Amino acid sequence: MPKTDSRAEAEPPSPIAWPPLLLLAAIAGGAALDALLPLAEGAWPPAARIAGGLIVALALANDLWCAALMRRQGTTIRPDRAVSSLVTTGPYRWSRNPIYVSHVALVAGLGLALGSAWMLLLTPALAFSLQRLAIEREERHLSQRFGAEFDAYVARTRRWL
Repeated sequence: MPKTDSRAEAEPPSPIAWPPLLLLAAIAGGAALDALLPLAEGAWPPAARIAGGLIVALALANDLWCAALMRRQGTTIRPDRAVSSLVTTGPYRWSRNPIYVSHVALVAGLGLALGSAWMLLLTPALAFSLQRLAIEREERHLSQRFGAEFDAYVARTRRWL
């Protein structure tokens, strides 16, 4: 049963939707750095490009699955909005942040698929930024909103994987 703290229900985790901004910054930044200061000369192995394409496809499929679960449960997917329910099924059984896992996988997969060394190098920076600017704030919001229910979820489910 969620807490009835109306402030926690009304206040979003963050007024800024950091995750999509960080994702776009990593992709655009990697592409720009590859154009200005290329690190890798020559063609990447076809196996790396194929693996990258598969990672991108899996990341996008996971995002769609997560979005469908959130919509079905009647809560928002937007990180700058307050949630109305706690989703713990589907990929949320294995990770408290499967969409952010997908964001990180997407950038790494694009790095491999496009032969972008910079995107691969920016992948850990994306993960760190998501942790600091989104995940930690969202977890405080969820803890205030759902209390013991969220604490139990945290105890049984990893933050990333």
